[in-house]
Amino acid sequence: MSSAIDIVYVWNKETFLKASKATYDYEMKHSPKRFLGWIFIAFTQFGVVGALKKDVYGLLIISTVLVIYWYAMRWPLRKIILLKSFEASSNKNHKFIMSADNAGIKVDETLIKWDAILEVLSLKNGFLLYHGVTFLFIPKDAFFDVEEKDKFSQLAKKNIQHYKKDS
Repeated sequence: MSSAIDIVYVWNKETFLKASKATYDYEMKHSPKRFLGWIFIAFTQFGVVGALKKDVYGLLIISTVLVIYWYAMRWPLRKIILLKSFEASSNKNHKFIMSADNAGIKVDETLIKWDAILEVLSLKNGFLLYHGVTFLFIPKDAFFDVEEKDKFSQLAKKNIQHYKKDS
């Protein structure tokens, strides 16, 4: 791994949403919050029983709204809020030019050393590199070819203790 791996991409709306969705999905998949949908479905079942037996519709209406929100509206509403923050971002449409080697990842003119990166997640559409309270998203199409992407993956595995591949 003597030569640097070049990574180039534009932080546009599409890449921002891809990164946001990947982070959101990963964190939700590994959070106890993921079970809330099941609780809302249970409330809906109790609401149906209450509506049929007691002619009471309050729980059914509230739980139905919660189920619709949880399974159909959660990401679209979050996406609206995220796009507003993207439009106000100073990195909007910024072209990132990076290189990765044994020393770390050079982003524009800043070197992020491997030991400053807490965790790397290899996702189907990119890599999430957590450092501190922020993350760096590198889309897989930012690499010149598949070999460069694989070299980066091997370099990250070698240098980061917490490397995970999400299925």
